[in-house]
Amino acid sequence: MFTPGDGMMNIPDEWKMDDAQWQVLIFKVAELYNNLTIMRGFQYYKQKRVGPLLFSRRQTGHHNNETIYNHTQNVTQDFTQAESNESGTITAEVQGTEAYRVVLYMEALSTSRCTCPVNTPCKHMAAVLMSYAEQQGRPVPALVNAHATTSLKQAVKTVVTASSGRAYSFDSTSDHGQTLEDKNAADIPQYSEIREQAAALAGMSIPEWHELFRDSLRRLGTGTATTAYIQEASDELYAIKPKLPAAMEQLFEMHVLLYLMRYCIPPARNSITNTPVYLSYPAQLAVDALQKRLEALLLQPLYSSGLQGLTLEQFWARLVETAGYLRTEMLTETANMMFFTPVYIKLWLNWIVTQPQGNADLLQTELATLDRIERDAVQQAKEQELNGQRPVKKVILPLPLVLAQGWMHYHLKQDTVAWQKLVHGSTVYGVPPEQLLYFLHTLVDAAEWTRLAEWLVQLGPMLTNRRNTPLQDYMQLWDLTIQHVPESEHRMWDTLVSMLPHSRPAYEEAMHSRGQWRRWIDFQLSTGTEPLEFRVAVLQPIEKEAPELLLPFYHQAVERYVGHKNRDGYKAAVKLLKRLSKIYKKLKHDEQWEHFITTLAVRNSRLRALQEELRKGKLIP
Repeated sequence: MFTPGDGMMNIPDEWKMDDAQWQVLIFKVAELYNNLTIMRGFQYYKQKRVGPLLFSRRQTGHHNNETIYNHTQNVTQDFTQAESNESGTITAEVQGTEAYRVVLYMEALSTSRCTCPVNTPCKHMAAVLMSYAEQQGRPVPALVNAHATTSLKQAVKTVVTASSGRAYSFDSTSDHGQTLEDKNAADIPQYSEIREQAAALAGMSIPEWHELFRDSLRRLGTGTATTAYIQEASDELYAIKPKLPAAMEQLFEMHVLLYLMRYCIPPARNSITNTPVYLSYPAQLAVDALQKRLEALLLQPLYSSGLQGLTLEQFWARLVETAGYLRTEMLTETANMMFFTPVYIKLWLNWIVTQPQGNADLLQTELATLDRIERDAVQQAKEQELNGQRPVKKVILPLPLVLAQGWMHYHLKQDTVAWQKLVHGSTVYGVPPEQLLYFLHTLVDAAEWTRLAEWLVQLGPMLTNRRNTPLQDYMQLWDLTIQHVPESEHRMWDTLVSMLPHSRPAYEEAMHSRGQWRRWIDFQLSTGTEPLEFRVAVLQPIEKEAPELLLPFYHQAVERYVGHKNRDGYKAAVKLLKRLSKIYKKLKHDEQWEHFITTLAVRNSRLRALQEELRKGKLIP
């Protein structure tokens, strides 16, 4: 086994990869190695089984492929240390069941070889490649997820036709498969033309903005959705930005981020297999970075107070169009891949509703649009049923649509209708808890405590069948609400009871933290909980403050343990009897204790094992 420092060294300049070469390496790994081999190689890499990497001098010409292992011929030849000096090779030793030597021919990776008996690209080679990536300062997970990074067809085309290593095209947001080579170069507007068009940006519609973005980015050609390439594209778009008012600058920044995020995200489902599609690792990193920037942007106040006349009119037209763009993009999203939905929600919450122009009329207009989309979906489902397709029992609306309707009703203070919309979404496919909790946290930020109490009552049952994490957040919100509206506490108890058994941990914790000992004991008695299941720290406060409440809890458990009629049951009974003895003594009810223990021993005198355990516990003579 090698120590972590064994493989670290200064890489010769000719071996340092640029971004394009790194992308090509990812594509070649996806082409040559299956997922199982990659994962096994990753385990070897993580276990520090790769020794120091030896780099030969890199030359322009290729090595002699006839003298090395070629995986297509299913043949392995022995090689010596001297061969590590062959041109364009990386050599390393990997500790497997024995020490194996790996030679990677980076100019023709498929011809690399290893002394192991596998005779195909193996885990030892993959481990060396990951060690090489680490020394380059490149993200090793990108190699681990090579198959998800891009399709092999795109990768091969990139290697053959573009030295830049790009695999996607900004040429069209609706057709990523068409690359720059498929276009007539004369169709691409000149940079000066793009700058001239951008000068009138404030008066252009949002679709025209995006058309301008597309024309500008066509000059980049094709590229992989990575943080580096997205930054390059962002720089291109900012280069054409004219001088704009501060509020319009904010909108411009938002649409740069939205356009690039749309570029990174594939359709929610594969158009051929109808299976879910997920982001590749590099694309996920890029989208995460874009989302963070969008979130930070939407936390800023909207700098629109100084706008007047035509400038104000243009700004609000672009802002409303932005809401429409986000609405269109989010409706195809699923619960597992929601990128535009949160932006839509925060746009209305932070930038539109907070402005004087963001009045009820604007909200009603948006709500009418959402309701029309719902009616169209219902009508389409009915038409499909009439056309002889599968009968539709209940139309399943897109989750983003349900959330959007809920938020419009929330802003209009139509809480009852908002709850109905969310309950509908919850019963069909489940509204994610973080989306429900966002309503509640928004009310906290607004200090609407009475309204928050009502929302807590209504949304609580929707959090059932969830893990404890959202319930912990939910209970913290109740604690905060009760501090401001003490009379709402009884509603918390009623709600928690209605949520049982899913709310049991939260219900027990609420009773215990508030010192509701009688309620806590009654609940344990009604559910048949065993006292020995609790840690001593849970029962200690009750023994100190209200020990008499524990008597029925312990007595019933003792009878159950004795009724087991086995040694383990008797031992458990003795443990509780010792606790009972201390409680009776603390309450100064010594005579009652003596009467109870004597009666118990006499009644069960034929149970010799019980008698033995009672004597061992010094409970009877």
